[in-house]
Amino acid sequence: MTKDALNSGEGKMTYDFQSYLRLVINSGGRAQYDRYFANEYDRIDNTNTSGTTPRHRVTLHIVDALPALDEQDAIVQKRRFKKLFTFEFALVGLGTDDVHIYFKDHPVSRLYVTAVGVFLQAQVLEPAMYLSFLQQDIFFMHSAGVAKDGKAYLFPAYGGTGKTTTSMGLLTKGYGFLGDDLIIVDPKDGMAFPYPRPLHVFTYNIRNLQGAQVPLRLTSVVYFKNVLRFFLETFLRTEFLISTRVHADEILKDFEFSAPARLHNIIFLKKEGAHENVVFKTEADFRTYAKIIAESADLNESLFDLINNEGRISEIREKEISVAAAMLRRANAFSFLNTRAIDLAKVEKFLESTTPGVPEMDGAV
Repeated sequence: MTKDALNSGEGKMTYDFQSYLRLVINSGGRAQYDRYFANEYDRIDNTNTSGTTPRHRVTLHIVDALPALDEQDAIVQKRRFKKLFTFEFALVGLGTDDVHIYFKDHPVSRLYVTAVGVFLQAQVLEPAMYLSFLQQDIFFMHSAGVAKDGKAYLFPAYGGTGKTTTSMGLLTKGYGFLGDDLIIVDPKDGMAFPYPRPLHVFTYNIRNLQGAQVPLRLTSVVYFKNVLRFFLETFLRTEFLISTRVHADEILKDFEFSAPARLHNIIFLKKEGAHENVVFKTEADFRTYAKIIAESADLNESLFDLINNEGRISEIREKEISVAAAMLRRANAFSFLNTRAIDLAKVEKFLESTTPGVPEMDGAV
């Protein structure tokens, strides 16, 4: 299949992520995928006020069978997921400004499209988007984020550290929502752009989300999935994270989306250790902490599974560190925050800090 042939099929759904990336979903008329991606990306698309058509483009095609691809840069994979499903997909042009993804429809999508959509997003689509952003010196950051008075506070972290709980708690204190899992950051002008996808809610979120009013229907679903996860892990002997997806504005009163905001404090969340404001003394310090941020990402590991080329992976890792270091130079502060020992009533003082020294922060969320 030639490049012209790839470009001839226009998708039905188009989402622009600021001026950086256009995502086209060509579901082939499969309504379940249209609903899934509309729920994921409609709110993000609505945050784009740039008025500029992005030059970089990722097109996702849902197909009955993978096409014959004659491009030398085509990547074709068959992946067994969690010992349950086998997915087949192909990528053309990964690493260019025009990427095409072909994903073979799976029968389970008719029953529970989320099971397919979560794999497709996390393992194929958003890793390709991650690279497209990175090529433009934009960091598609694994981070929660809130903003207030035009200042953005970002919370990069490893999964399960408390991004959702921390950011949701701050929303009840007058902060606007940037996102709870991914944020678009442009180091060139020091701006953070909202990426308001649905929250991934687990049982511990139900207990800890301050100010949230989770309907009984959703609470029941969350606990049911927790029981299902227990049985799947017991019988299949593999880890499962089965979340319930809900938008923050559906469970929080007085909720506000944030406009793009200028970087202020980047707060790396952790589960243990002391709170700390970092002082950068040398250029090497920026690279050291940039590497920590890059290593906490998860889309990059999925991207490397697609590429499977050590030379190319090394180049991308270096690019990640370079872009993350440029982001750190734009921030007024970089901090470490222990989510197991914070009091949200005092955390605002810590967020505003721009100099060494950690305020007293006892108590727990």
